[in-house]
Amino acid sequence: MNLLTFDFGGTFVKYCLMNDQAEISEHGQLPAPLKTKEDFLNLITGLYEQYRDKTVGIAISMPGVIDSESGEIILVALYPEMSGRNIYTLLKDRIPVPISVENDGKAAILAETWKGALAGVSDAACILLGSGIGGGIVMGGRLQKGSGFAAGEISDLLVEPGRYEKENTICYDASMSGFLKAVARAKNMDPACFEISGNASSEEKRISGMDVFRWIEEEDSPTVAEYRRWIKRLVWLIYNLKLTVSPEKIVIGGGVSRNERFIRDLKEEYQEAVTKLAGYLPETVLDTCRFQADANLVGAAYNWILMHGEH
Repeated sequence: MNLLTFDFGGTFVKYCLMNDQAEISEHGQLPAPLKTKEDFLNLITGLYEQYRDKTVGIAISMPGVIDSESGEIILVALYPEMSGRNIYTLLKDRIPVPISVENDGKAAILAETWKGALAGVSDAACILLGSGIGGGIVMGGRLQKGSGFAAGEISDLLVEPGRYEKENTICYDASMSGFLKAVARAKNMDPACFEISGNASSEEKRISGMDVFRWIEEEDSPTVAEYRRWIKRLVWLIYNLKLTVSPEKIVIGGGVSRNERFIRDLKEEYQEAVTKLAGYLPETVLDTCRFQADANLVGAAYNWILMHGEH
Protein backbone atom coordinates (compact mmCIF):
# COMPACT_ATOMS: atom_id res chain seq x y z
CA MET A 1 0.00 0.00 0.00
CA ASN A 2 1.28 3.44 -0.95
CA LEU A 3 -0.27 6.81 -0.14
CA LEU A 4 0.47 10.05 -1.96
CA THR A 5 1.22 12.24 1.04
CA PHE A 6 1.44 16.06 1.22
CA ASP A 7 2.80 18.50 3.79
CA PHE A 8 1.68 22.04 2.95
CA GLY A 9 3.98 24.59 4.56
CA GLY A 10 4.43 28.32 4.26
CA THR A 11 7.34 28.16 1.83
CA PHE A 12 7.21 24.72 0.22
CA VAL A 13 4.90 21.76 -0.23
CA LYS A 14 6.66 18.46 0.43
CA TYR A 15 5.22 15.31 -1.08
CA CYS A 16 6.08 11.62 -1.24
CA LEU A 17 4.79 8.11 -1.63
CA MET A 18 4.58 6.42 1.78
CA ASN A 19 3.68 2.87 2.73
CA ASP A 20 2.01 1.59 5.90
CA GLN A 21 5.41 1.17 7.58
CA ALA A 22 6.16 4.91 7.27
CA GLU A 23 8.74 4.23 4.55
CA ILE A 24 9.15 7.09 2.06
CA SER A 25 9.84 6.92 -1.67
CA GLU A 26 9.68 9.27 -4.66
CA HIS A 27 9.73 12.43 -2.57
CA GLY A 28 10.09 16.05 -3.65
CA GLN A 29 8.98 19.60 -2.94
CA LEU A 30 7.32 22.45 -4.81
CA PRO A 31 6.73 26.14 -4.04
CA ALA A 32 3.73 26.59 -1.75
CA PRO A 33 0.55 27.56 -3.70
CA LEU A 34 -0.36 30.41 -1.39
CA LYS A 35 -2.37 32.67 -3.71
CA THR A 36 -5.47 30.93 -5.05
CA LYS A 37 -7.74 27.98 -4.35
CA GLU A 38 -7.15 26.67 -7.89
CA ASP A 39 -3.38 26.71 -7.43
CA PHE A 40 -3.80 24.68 -4.25
CA LEU A 41 -6.13 22.11 -5.84
CA ASN A 42 -4.20 21.89 -9.10
CA LEU A 43 -1.02 21.01 -7.26
CA ILE A 44 -2.73 18.04 -5.58
CA THR A 45 -4.53 16.83 -8.70
CA GLY A 46 -1.44 17.26 -10.89
CA LEU A 47 0.68 15.06 -8.63
CA TYR A 48 -2.16 12.56 -8.26
CA GLU A 49 -2.27 12.16 -12.05
CA GLN A 50 1.48 11.57 -11.99
CA TYR A 51 1.24 8.85 -9.32
CA ARG A 52 -2.29 7.53 -9.71
CA ASP A 53 -1.14 4.00 -10.63
CA LYS A 54 1.02 3.82 -7.49
CA THR A 55 -1.32 5.09 -4.77
CA VAL A 56 -4.54 4.05 -3.04
CA GLY A 57 -5.21 7.39 -1.36
CA ILE A 58 -4.28 11.02 -0.69
CA ALA A 59 -3.08 12.08 2.78
CA ILE A 60 -2.68 15.80 3.53
CA SER A 61 -1.12 17.74 6.39
CA MET A 62 -1.51 21.52 6.49
CA PRO A 63 -1.63 24.37 9.02
CA GLY A 64 -4.91 25.69 10.33
CA VAL A 65 -8.00 24.72 12.30
CA ILE A 66 -9.32 21.63 10.55
CA ASP A 67 -12.22 19.22 11.01
CA SER A 68 -10.49 16.10 9.74
CA GLU A 69 -13.70 14.05 9.80
CA SER A 70 -15.76 16.33 7.57
CA GLY A 71 -12.85 17.83 5.60
CA GLU A 72 -13.75 21.43 6.48
CA ILE A 73 -10.81 23.85 6.60
CA ILE A 74 -12.21 26.15 9.26
CA LEU A 75 -9.36 28.66 9.25
CA VAL A 76 -5.91 28.67 7.68
CA ALA A 77 -3.98 31.94 7.62
CA LEU A 78 -1.25 30.79 5.22
CA TYR A 79 -3.81 29.66 2.63
CA PRO A 80 -6.64 32.18 3.07
CA GLU A 81 -8.40 31.04 -0.12
CA MET A 82 -8.94 27.64 1.53
CA SER A 83 -10.50 28.99 4.74
CA GLY A 84 -14.15 28.00 5.11
CA ARG A 85 -13.92 25.40 2.32
CA ASN A 86 -14.34 21.64 2.39
CA ILE A 87 -11.35 19.93 0.85
CA TYR A 88 -13.11 16.59 0.41
CA THR A 89 -15.94 18.22 -1.52
CA LEU A 90 -13.53 20.23 -3.69
CA LEU A 91 -11.49 17.16 -4.64
CA LYS A 92 -14.13 14.42 -4.88
CA ASP A 93 -14.81 15.00 -8.60
CA ARG A 94 -11.11 15.25 -9.42
CA ILE A 95 -9.64 12.36 -7.44
CA PRO A 96 -11.43 8.97 -7.15
CA VAL A 97 -9.52 7.63 -4.10
CA PRO A 98 -10.05 8.25 -0.36
CA ILE A 99 -8.63 11.52 0.95
CA SER A 100 -7.70 12.63 4.46
CA VAL A 101 -6.57 15.97 5.91
CA GLU A 102 -5.22 16.92 9.33
CA ASN A 103 -3.63 19.93 11.01
CA ASP A 104 0.18 19.81 10.73
CA GLY A 105 0.91 19.87 14.48
CA LYS A 106 -1.62 17.13 15.11
CA ALA A 107 -0.17 15.13 12.22
CA ALA A 108 3.31 15.45 13.71
CA ILE A 109 2.30 14.09 17.09
CA LEU A 110 0.32 11.29 15.42
CA ALA A 111 3.52 10.31 13.60
CA GLU A 112 5.53 10.23 16.80
CA THR A 113 2.93 8.21 18.73
CA TRP A 114 2.69 5.76 15.80
CA LYS A 115 6.32 4.89 15.15
CA GLY A 116 8.39 7.67 16.66
CA ALA A 117 9.73 9.23 19.83
CA LEU A 118 6.35 9.07 21.61
CA ALA A 119 5.53 5.40 21.00
CA GLY A 120 4.09 4.05 24.25
CA VAL A 121 3.88 7.51 25.86
CA SER A 122 0.43 8.27 27.28
CA ASP A 123 0.65 12.04 27.85
CA ALA A 124 2.76 14.16 25.49
CA ALA A 125 2.99 17.33 23.46
CA CYS A 126 4.65 18.29 20.21
CA ILE A 127 6.00 21.64 19.01
CA LEU A 128 6.65 21.96 15.30
CA LEU A 129 8.98 24.76 14.17
CA GLY A 130 8.70 25.94 10.59
CA SER A 131 7.27 28.93 8.76
CA GLY A 132 4.81 28.99 11.66
CA ILE A 133 4.56 27.03 14.92
CA GLY A 134 2.40 23.93 15.06
CA GLY A 135 1.33 22.04 18.15
CA GLY A 136 -0.26 18.77 19.16
CA ILE A 137 -1.35 17.22 22.45
CA VAL A 138 -1.94 13.59 23.42
CA MET A 139 -3.57 12.72 26.75
CA GLY A 140 -4.40 9.22 27.86
CA GLY A 141 -2.98 7.99 24.57
CA ARG A 142 -5.54 9.94 22.52
CA LEU A 143 -5.02 12.93 20.25
CA GLN A 144 -6.76 15.97 21.73
CA LYS A 145 -8.71 18.12 19.26
CA GLY A 146 -10.76 20.19 21.67
CA SER A 147 -13.79 22.36 21.11
CA GLY A 148 -13.74 23.64 17.55
CA PHE A 149 -10.70 21.44 16.71
CA ALA A 150 -8.33 24.10 18.09
CA ALA A 151 -6.56 22.18 20.88
CA GLY A 152 -2.82 22.64 20.55
CA GLU A 153 -3.07 25.82 18.45
CA ILE A 154 -0.13 27.28 20.35
CA SER A 155 0.89 29.59 17.50
CA ASP A 156 -1.56 32.27 18.66
CA LEU A 157 -0.32 32.47 22.26
CA LEU A 158 0.43 36.06 23.25
CA VAL A 159 4.01 37.10 23.99
CA GLU A 160 3.49 40.43 25.77
CA PRO A 161 0.43 41.20 27.95
CA GLY A 162 -2.03 43.73 26.58
CA ARG A 163 -0.88 43.76 22.93
CA TYR A 164 -3.78 42.12 21.13
CA GLU A 165 -2.36 41.88 17.64
CA LYS A 166 -1.02 39.11 15.42
CA GLU A 167 2.51 40.54 15.57
CA ASN A 168 2.48 39.81 19.32
CA THR A 169 1.87 36.06 18.97
CA ILE A 170 4.43 33.32 19.45
CA CYS A 171 4.08 32.38 15.77
CA TYR A 172 5.25 35.79 14.57
CA ASP A 173 7.85 36.05 17.32
CA ALA A 174 9.39 32.58 17.58
CA SER A 175 8.69 30.62 14.40
CA MET A 176 11.56 29.99 12.01
CA SER A 177 10.22 32.81 9.81
CA GLY A 178 10.01 35.10 12.84
CA PHE A 179 13.60 34.31 13.79
CA LEU A 180 14.88 34.97 10.26
CA LYS A 181 13.03 38.29 10.12
CA ALA A 182 14.54 39.29 13.47
CA VAL A 183 18.02 38.46 12.16
CA ALA A 184 17.34 40.52 9.04
CA ARG A 185 16.33 43.53 11.14
CA ALA A 186 19.33 43.12 13.45
CA LYS A 187 21.70 43.08 10.49
CA ASN A 188 19.90 45.93 8.65
CA MET A 189 19.02 43.59 5.79
CA ASP A 190 15.82 43.27 3.76
CA PRO A 191 13.77 40.27 5.03
CA ALA A 192 12.93 39.57 1.37
CA CYS A 193 16.53 38.39 1.00
CA PHE A 194 15.77 35.50 3.39
CA GLU A 195 13.99 32.20 2.74
CA ILE A 196 10.82 33.16 4.57
CA SER A 197 7.18 32.11 4.15
CA GLY A 198 5.68 33.87 1.14
CA ASN A 199 8.98 34.20 -0.72
CA ALA A 200 8.90 30.80 -2.39
CA SER A 201 7.62 31.90 -5.80
CA SER A 202 10.90 33.51 -6.85
CA GLU A 203 13.79 31.51 -8.31
CA GLU A 204 16.24 33.95 -6.72
CA LYS A 205 18.63 32.39 -4.19
CA ARG A 206 17.73 33.50 -0.70
CA ILE A 207 19.48 33.29 2.65
CA SER A 208 18.37 30.08 4.36
CA GLY A 209 18.23 28.94 7.96
CA MET A 210 21.42 26.96 7.29
CA ASP A 211 23.17 30.20 6.30
CA VAL A 212 22.00 31.86 9.51
CA PHE A 213 23.27 28.98 11.65
CA ARG A 214 26.63 29.33 9.92
CA TRP A 215 26.66 32.97 11.08
CA ILE A 216 25.91 31.74 14.60
CA GLU A 217 28.86 29.35 14.49
CA GLU A 218 31.02 32.23 13.23
CA GLU A 219 29.92 34.27 16.30
CA ASP A 220 28.32 37.05 14.26
CA SER A 221 27.19 39.37 17.09
CA PRO A 222 23.76 40.57 15.82
CA THR A 223 22.80 37.03 14.76
CA VAL A 224 23.94 35.45 18.03
CA ALA A 225 22.00 38.04 20.06
CA GLU A 226 18.78 37.28 18.15
CA TYR A 227 19.47 33.54 18.39
CA ARG A 228 19.76 33.70 22.19
CA ARG A 229 16.56 35.72 22.39
CA TRP A 230 14.82 33.15 20.13
CA ILE A 231 15.93 30.24 22.33
CA LYS A 232 14.53 32.01 25.41
CA ARG A 233 11.18 32.62 23.66
CA LEU A 234 10.94 28.95 22.73
CA VAL A 235 11.71 27.87 26.28
CA TRP A 236 8.97 30.24 27.47
CA LEU A 237 6.61 28.30 25.20
CA ILE A 238 7.89 24.86 26.23
CA TYR A 239 7.79 25.67 29.94
CA ASN A 240 4.22 26.97 29.79
CA LEU A 241 3.15 23.90 27.83
CA LYS A 242 4.80 21.71 30.49
CA LEU A 243 2.82 23.40 33.25
CA THR A 244 -0.45 23.41 31.32
CA VAL A 245 -0.48 19.80 30.08
CA SER A 246 2.01 18.09 32.48
CA PRO A 247 3.17 15.67 29.78
CA GLU A 248 5.72 12.91 30.17
CA LYS A 249 7.55 14.20 27.12
CA ILE A 250 7.59 17.21 24.78
CA VAL A 251 9.10 16.67 21.34
CA ILE A 252 10.41 19.30 18.93
CA GLY A 253 9.98 18.84 15.18
CA GLY A 254 10.57 20.71 11.95
CA GLY A 255 13.70 21.05 9.86
CA VAL A 256 15.62 22.99 12.51
CA SER A 257 15.30 20.05 14.92
CA ARG A 258 18.08 18.35 12.92
CA ASN A 259 20.53 21.06 14.01
CA GLU A 260 22.58 19.69 16.93
CA ARG A 261 23.67 23.15 18.14
CA PHE A 262 20.07 24.34 18.31
CA ILE A 263 18.82 21.29 20.22
CA ARG A 264 21.74 21.42 22.67
CA ASP A 265 21.19 25.12 23.40
CA LEU A 266 17.42 24.66 23.70
CA LYS A 267 17.79 21.79 26.18
CA GLU A 268 20.30 23.74 28.28
CA GLU A 269 18.02 26.78 28.51
CA TYR A 270 15.00 24.56 29.25
CA GLN A 271 16.87 22.76 32.03
CA GLU A 272 17.82 26.09 33.60
CA ALA A 273 14.19 27.19 33.62
CA VAL A 274 12.95 23.91 35.10
CA THR A 275 15.67 23.82 37.76
CA LYS A 276 14.92 27.36 38.93
CA LEU A 277 11.14 27.31 38.71
CA ALA A 278 9.60 23.85 38.62
CA GLY A 279 11.98 21.34 40.14
CA TYR A 280 9.16 20.08 42.35
CA LEU A 281 7.01 18.99 39.40
CA PRO A 282 7.18 15.57 37.70
CA GLU A 283 9.86 15.50 35.03
CA THR A 284 8.94 16.37 31.47
CA VAL A 285 11.58 15.13 29.05
CA LEU A 286 12.46 17.41 26.13
CA ASP A 287 13.33 15.46 23.00
CA THR A 288 13.28 15.69 19.20
CA CYS A 289 10.82 14.07 16.84
CA ARG A 290 12.16 10.86 15.36
CA PHE A 291 10.82 11.89 11.97
CA GLN A 292 11.96 15.51 12.34
CA ALA A 293 11.19 17.34 9.06
CA ASP A 294 9.14 14.36 7.81
CA ALA A 295 6.86 14.16 10.86
CA ASN A 296 3.95 15.89 9.11
CA LEU A 297 4.14 13.52 6.14
CA VAL A 298 4.24 10.42 8.36
CA GLY A 299 1.40 11.71 10.55
CA ALA A 300 -0.73 12.54 7.53
CA ALA A 301 -0.33 8.95 6.35
CA TYR A 302 -1.21 7.55 9.76
CA ASN A 303 -4.27 9.80 9.95
CA TRP A 304 -5.40 8.36 6.57
CA ILE A 305 -4.92 4.81 7.91
CA LEU A 306 -6.96 5.64 11.03
CA MET A 307 -9.76 7.07 8.88
CA HIS A 308 -9.83 4.61 5.98
CA GLY A 309 -8.05 1.49 7.20
CA GLU A 310 -5.14 -0.30 5.58
CA HIS A 311 -5.92 -1.08 1.93
